[in-house]
Amino acid sequence: MFKDFAHRHSPCTVNGEPDVVILSRETKATTIIGKEYMYNGLFSSKSPVKPGDIVQNESSFLVQTLRTTTEKDKYCALIKTNALIEVQRYQQFYDSNDNPVGDPEIVQVAVDVVCFAQYVIAQLRQQEPGLLPSTVFVLQLQTNVDIKRPEETSTAIPDRIVMSGKTYRVDVVDRIKYPNLLHVQLSEDWI
Repeated sequence: MFKDFAHRHSPCTVNGEPDVVILSRETKATTIIGKEYMYNGLFSSKSPVKPGDIVQNESSFLVQTLRTTTEKDKYCALIKTNALIEVQRYQQFYDSNDNPVGDPEIVQVAVDVVCFAQYVIAQLRQQEPGLLPSTVFVLQLQTNVDIKRPEETSTAIPDRIVMSGKTYRVDVVDRIKYPNLLHVQLSEDWI
């Protein structure tokens, strides 16, 4: 099927490697999020695309799901990215005798991370009952980004996300909800 629609092929990159895709909007969308950010992508059977990859043309997309068609083409659900974030972490420094030196300091862990950010409203809380009461944003991003759950940090202070100049605290990092993507819950950062 993919080869039958060569006139609709669009050049793109998959994690920086050249590829081609047939891109279309999600036709069953009834919400603004669904109409603006949800896409379908059809790749050839030879494409290296897999869940969690970043597909780029004029926009950037995260591959949420992938299934093969009867002709072995790769049919993907894509979500258009809408945010660049920075990941920060408090880190304690130690001397040669493992004694803490000074107070924990903020260090940059990752910058210019492409992701999909969604503001949490009542409708989203109904659709996703696992959201914490304090959650104000949820993010979807690649698993290669070093974000730790609060209990995984070496200090008692959770990781921070800087988005649009404002900082948020990482409360939950779900590595299972989406294949090869992180689902992160953020709350207001009061530190």
